[in-house]
Amino acid sequence: MTVTVLDSRQIMPRVFQDGAYKLAMGLNRLELDDWLWCTEHYAAEIAHKRHLLDQGADIVAELPEAAPAVAETLALIEAHLARFAPQLLPGATAPPLIRAGLLVQEDLCLMAPSTDGYRLVAAFLAFPARWRLADKIGQPMRAIHTPVPGFAERLGATADRFFGAIAVERPVWRANWSILDDPELHQPEAKRRYQRIEVTPENAGERLWLRVERQTLRRLPETGMVLFTIHTFVRPLADIAADPRAAQALADRLDEMPAAMLAYKNMAGLKPAVQAYLRGQV
Repeated sequence: MTVTVLDSRQIMPRVFQDGAYKLAMGLNRLELDDWLWCTEHYAAEIAHKRHLLDQGADIVAELPEAAPAVAETLALIEAHLARFAPQLLPGATAPPLIRAGLLVQEDLCLMAPSTDGYRLVAAFLAFPARWRLADKIGQPMRAIHTPVPGFAERLGATADRFFGAIAVERPVWRANWSILDDPELHQPEAKRRYQRIEVTPENAGERLWLRVERQTLRRLPETGMVLFTIHTFVRPLADIAADPRAAQALADRLDEMPAAMLAYKNMAGLKPAVQAYLRGQV
């Protein structure tokens, strides 16, 4: 059996084309055969993860109570790869969470039920988007999402109920997006200054990137914890704008996004130049 390598340009979710912006979970049914994705960036991203580990980056955390779920996660990943990509199963020895994280492009987060809702009890998080694992490990979901405008009021209770109701046989996926000035996958700082470049309608396509996270959620059948995976895509804005429909949709979503969310995503200052650029491609 040969590995099926997916084209990231074709499979990247384009949720910004799915209608008007709204703060919602945006859940979709997930077929388990489609759980983990191997793209043309597999080798580079696994190497990037290894480099971060070698440099001592804060990308792995595990509370003692998570050990059984970590072992179950590794077994599920190995079983999935044995079916779809057996060549990706090396005989490496390492702690289970590190082994799991180095087998797939996705980042891995384990959420466990508690009196405060579901808590983050383990993670291999090589490619965070403006959050640090050390700040979030052990925290319940509402605390993790405190910086997100409107989450507590509009989604907190809904998210808690959903996590409690996820069925083993009904995994789901969702996606989100942002526009950044840096294509680096590993961006743990919550607030970072834009590089000292002037973004204009003339250069936005080359100087900015669209970052999309495809997230899956499934309940582990043995331990009952929820496994949350994150596959990150980064594309030059010019690639997106090459499709006039995508360019128009992305410009429209920026119009619809509340000011607080634009500020949270660090996109408020970029909005005028980005919209002018995108609408100039239509």
